[in-house]
This record gives sequence, structure tokens and C-alpha cells, in this order.
Amino acid sequence: LGGRWLQNGGSYGLAIASIPSKAIPQVVERITGNFVAQRQGTESFQDWCKRVGKKALKGMIEDLAPVPPYAQRPDFYTDWGDPRAYTIGDMGTGECAGEVVSLVEFGFRDAESTAFEAQLLLESGEFQQADAKAYQAMLIAARTLLRTEIPDVPDQPDVIVNEFRTRFVETKRFWDKFHADQFAKYLFARHDTPDLRFTQQTAHQVSEEAQLFIDAAHKCHAQMMADRPAANVVQLKL
Repeated sequence: LGGRWLQNGGSYGLAIASIPSKAIPQVVERITGNFVAQRQGTESFQDWCKRVGKKALKGMIEDLAPVPPYAQRPDFYTDWGDPRAYTIGDMGTGECAGEVVSLVEFGFRDAESTAFEAQLLLESGEFQQADAKAYQAMLIAARTLLRTEIPDVPDQPDVIVNEFRTRFVETKRFWDKFHADQFAKYLFARHDTPDLRFTQQTAHQVSEEAQLFIDAAHKCHAQMMADRPAANVVQLKL
């Protein structure tokens, strides 16, 4: 929420929470309803988001984040317009595939949650702490990708950065067709040459870069999944 396209894209949208798809209509109604009720004059949505603050925005929808038990809401376990219940049975990559995907998703959620904490610290004027949290969020996202290849990769910044550089950047797997390795450079710059002034501007920059890095990590993993060979798939013709 709250991304700006004016002023040279002065602020990127922030991931507030992970929401089940069946709860999205309620989220939209709640956010827009609060905006209409609370906006001041001709206040824009972006300015309203900034005024009420990220903590309040998350509070508006966080009760919609949990997935209810199947017995209570079986409709949450089917996609829109599709009566079939979700299953990992057709993934075709072995019985552990579901666990691997879950670990990756947990890792990215942890990274997004940490980036959100950095934004809260930034809003409260705790710039050094915000910088540290944003840096931590990038490390978590990088480690999440590494764990798809090195499950027991140590939680040590030097190891994470070096392995990430070798396995994902030098091989051009963590790569953007328009920006090349720019998003990876955000992590490397913060790790190698941190700006120790810890001002609002420097903390804001690292926080925004952390969000872009996490988004790029999501895309990298999605591409990895798309490139994965469809092993162990058996087609039966009856």
C-alpha cells in the first residue's frame, strides 16, 4: 500500500500482510471504506496512507490474514471459479515438494515482516534501527533463496552474501532484463559499505531498497520454479 508514481516514484508500495485470496474482497472494502471515511478534503490515497501510518493500516486487515480451518470455511481451500480443493498431489516432484515450497514462503514472509518493522521504525524516527531491520530483511530473503540449494546455510551475513553472490548473481539467476544486477547491488552495498550517518534519508533509502530486493527474490524463485523440469510425472491414458 501507499506507493507513489509521482515525484520520480518517491515511495514504493509496501507489503502489509499476506492475505488468503478469498478474503481480498473484505480487504478492499475495509481499506477503501476507511479511506473514504477518514480522508481530509481532497487528500489522496497515498497521502492518507502516509498520515494514518503503516501500523494502523496493518491493524485494519490483520484479522483477515489467518486461513480458517477447512471444517469452518471449505471455500477458502478452492480457487476462484474452481470447485477443486487445493492439493500438492499434482506437483509431480515428490512427497517433499510441499514442504520445500512452504519453507520458501515462510522465509519470504519473514523477510516482508522484517521490512515492515523497518518501515515502522523509520516512521518513529529510529533511523539506525530501521536501517538494521531493512538490512536484515534483505539477508533473510537472500538466505531463503540459498536454502533451496543449501538447506543448512549458516545465518551469518558474510556467508549469506558470499554464497548469494556466487550462486545467484555471478550465474545471472538473480537478474532483471531491464535492471541487470541492480537489486542485488542493494544488498552488497549495505553489506560492504554501509552509510553510517543513519539519517532519515539514508534509512528511507535502505528500507525502499529492501522492499525491491525482496520483490526481486520472489521473481527469482518464481522463475526457478518455472524452469524446474517436470520430473516424476506419469500420464495415464484410459
